[in-house]
Amino acid sequence: MVFSLFKKNKKSQQMLNRVEFCMTNLSLGAADAYDELVERTDIEIEELGCTSHCEICEQGLYAIVNGEIITAPDATSLVQAIDEEIKQNPLY
Repeated sequence: MVFSLFKKNKKSQQMLNRVEFCMTNLSLGAADAYDELVERTDIEIEELGCTSHCEICEQGLYAIVNGEIITAPDATSLVQAIDEEIKQNPLY
């Protein structure tokens, strides 16, 4: 008898682009971008305690999109920059 550890009828999951936010940067203004992006179904958002990018955090708003750091002077620009990064370098 052969046993399988994997489900045979497993549905394929779509890979989502990942956007990570530092909690400190959210409090400095990135929360507006977060609020806009959290409604979308094409990305996965995660809030991290600290991403150890303190120099970038002090300078302005940023997010990490699929491992790449994206910076912007304001929340609207950050959302646009995130969209542009996803368009240029999609995860799937």
